Amino acid sequence: MKRCLFLIFFTVLTVVLYARGITLTDHSKIQELSSFTIRGEIDLRTEKDYSADVRYRTLNHEGGMKVKVLEVLKDDVQNGESGKWFYVLLTAPMWVDTGEWIEKYQKFLIFLPEEMPVFDFEE
Repeated sequence: MKRCLFLIFFTVLTVVLYARGITLTDHSKIQELSSFTIRGEIDLRTEKDYSADVRYRTLNHEGGMKVKVLEVLKDDVQNGESGKWFYVLLTAPMWVDTGEWIEKYQKFLIFLPEEMPVFDFEE
């Protein structure tokens, strides 16, 4: 009986600890002031110019890149993947592929492929 109660408690605790916000796969719901986390490799442009050089690349790690959308831009195809451009504000600091620590409140132009889910989505 004690073992059964322990397993139930452990299961509930695990679910609560790992429960996150909404996972979104339909990017058409993303609008200005939406917030979410991206857990994949994303190119970051510091200039709001589609042809600007990529300044940083995110790391694909558990914490991800936490952003707030400032502008929803255009639909596009990049490297054979359909997606959408967003101008975002970084809402938590993070490491990037160069080994640099990027502080929050910086703005980036990003391309988000349709197939990449976003986590902790809030409208």
